[in-house]
Amino acid sequence: MAQRKSCIKYNQFRFDAGSLALNFVATIRHRGSEPNDLLSRPAAVSQWLQLVDLIKSPVNLSAEEEEYACLFREVVYRTIRSYILNQKPIGDDIALINMTARYPIAIPQLDADSLCLGWEMSDPLKTCLSVIARDAIMLIGNTDKQRLKICDCDSCRMLFADLSPSNRRRWCSMSICGNRQKVALHRQRKSPAG
Repeated sequence: MAQRKSCIKYNQFRFDAGSLALNFVATIRHRGSEPNDLLSRPAAVSQWLQLVDLIKSPVNLSAEEEEYACLFREVVYRTIRSYILNQKPIGDDIALINMTARYPIAIPQLDADSLCLGWEMSDPLKTCLSVIARDAIMLIGNTDKQRLKICDCDSCRMLFADLSPSNRRRWCSMSICGNRQKVALHRQRKSPAG
């Protein structure tokens, strides 16, 4: 597994948003300033799905399938963001999430010779998006709304689930955005008033 991750530029993706659906949404970095879509390069969708263990080996997706995955990601983003901001979500977005969640998930299968576990999927992308859709539905339906947040860093604006006991997180990550904000505040305090 470490070998697989090292060849995929693992450090670009973030897996600290608190759920599968939120990690999928986090594949666009810096939404508040200069958005960087990490799924825009060829095969990136397949690589991400492999990194989160939804598939065990890369799948060849067409350009249309990759585009659809990115469109679905934005539907999930808009819906969760609306929920966090107490806004009414777009009805078509909810319908697409619900429809996507209905697609059958992977079926576990044993190899008769090796007794190794395998997964049967008629359409790998639809199966994976179904798992993500189900996670988004459970996140919205079963998570305390106060636990879902938007990073306070204006250039980031990543959605995340605050799983801390105190539920007082303001940033997606203290080591990334929190540190940047504290350094900027420190510099502001140290600079002479102009």
